Amino acid sequence: MILQRLATAIRKQDWFTVLIETLIVVLGVFLGLQVNNWNADRVARAEADDLLWRLVVEAEAARADLAIYRGLHDEILDRSIKLPVRLKATEDCLAMDEEMKRLVLAVGDFSPPRFSLATAREAIDSGKISDIRSDQMRDEVRRIIDEMSFIDRQWERYVRVKQDSEKMIYTAAGLSFLRVEALKVRPGVQWDGIDQYDIQTPEAICGNPEIIASASNAAMTQHVYSMYLSEASEKLERYAFALSNHRTGASMQKKVEAR
Repeated sequence: MILQRLATAIRKQDWFTVLIETLIVVLGVFLGLQVNNWNADRVARAEADDLLWRLVVEAEAARADLAIYRGLHDEILDRSIKLPVRLKATEDCLAMDEEMKRLVLAVGDFSPPRFSLATAREAIDSGKISDIRSDQMRDEVRRIIDEMSFIDRQWERYVRVKQDSEKMIYTAAGLSFLRVEALKVRPGVQWDGIDQYDIQTPEAICGNPEIIASASNAAMTQHVYSMYLSEASEKLERYAFALSNHRTGASMQKKVEAR
């Protein structure tokens, strides 16, 4: 309809009408583009807010999981430190009391990681991290993922050392089962298999410099890994705090703009 009127005005050389109709067309196109841009911006903000919310929830869950995980490793560290000390006290070690036996059996203890930042990692890998407009916040996400990747690498090293020490000490101690039936764990029953193992050659590990060195190395590795976990916990605390603050600020800005 507008184009028809415009064509008619041109034929009649009605330049004022031509100008008005042209302005109407241009204004219509401009407003259409503005509406599309506004809608795209609204969708982008909604996606960014959803991502931030999921990151906040994930960070809080990871903080709680990491706290529990650190507690488990603090217990493992305590046992790891005691073992080489007890091994050096040859006579006491040879008596192989229940605590000593537990320390030997626990030399290979390691608790797998129980915390994850899968949403943050996926956001980086997929490029969805760009939905977050703040350069500083995007950097925060990347830094915490770098930290988690570092912890993963240390975990792999830690496990290798623990497994090597376990194999060496178990072999030298002549570790063997006494009753297979007692190893069958039923759901809901806490198993304590200390009395199901026999250490046949305690003299091969008590006072043995190589065994003491292996146990000491495992304890040192455990200590270092526990330190890394402590540092990661502090960084995760700061990350969760930054996320929460950023999301709160973004929500307040959204409310102001909506008025």
